[in-house]
Amino acid sequence: GFTSHWFAPGERTDQNFAKLLAASQGTGFQSTVMFLRHIWPGSPAPSEQNVAEALSYIMNTYSGSPNFLHVQGKPVIFFTDVYRVPQAGEGAVQAWANIRAQVDPGYNAIWIAEGLDPSYLAVFDGLYVYKVTHAAYPNDYLKDSRWAAQVRQWAQNTGRPKLWIATIVPGYDDLRAGCKPDVRVPSQPHKQDRQDGAFYQATFDAAMQSNPDWLFVQSFNEWVEGTYIEPSVQYGDKYLSLTGALAQQFKGGH
Repeated sequence: GFTSHWFAPGERTDQNFAKLLAASQGTGFQSTVMFLRHIWPGSPAPSEQNVAEALSYIMNTYSGSPNFLHVQGKPVIFFTDVYRVPQAGEGAVQAWANIRAQVDPGYNAIWIAEGLDPSYLAVFDGLYVYKVTHAAYPNDYLKDSRWAAQVRQWAQNTGRPKLWIATIVPGYDDLRAGCKPDVRVPSQPHKQDRQDGAFYQATFDAAMQSNPDWLFVQSFNEWVEGTYIEPSVQYGDKYLSLTGALAQQFKGGH
């Protein structure tokens, strides 16, 4: 399924997500949101209440759809930039704890946070890393097993099972994007050649060595960062087909 950027109720990304679910009706295709309300430039510095209301809107409006992503009967929501949540003299982990206590106190959904700080597992149900190749660390994906171990160590120490979601990516190229300041903090421009599919395979192999619970594909259509698997003039449907083959390998290993 897809993970679709989502900023706020009634905003363009909200409308897009509604269309995605509608287009998926009658199929087994499930999608969820990448929650971005806390960093939406259209409404800077939202309160914890604003964030909680946005999450409640998602749950009430979409989670009942058979095409909204569910795992073991629970709706799934992805989060990014969790350290940037509104804070009132408190740490980000506590801020998210306050929000979850309002929205999902019974942990009836699955919340997945971006990042490598295990302390967020006190609130969230799992971690993933969105970007696994950088200008400074082009082979960052090779750290998958180390990152997975941090999640599992936290779970072992607390007795609370948590999820590790490993990211695979076909390549990267944002050299023409300009890296202008936007919703997220820009990083140094970077190009990672696709190597005719070999780099995609390498990230998959590293991911599998970490024994992930799920795989996260970066991305379907992020053309600006050059990570897309969507069929294109340049690559045809090569990377969509390769993704299907890798997905079958992943399912076979689980």
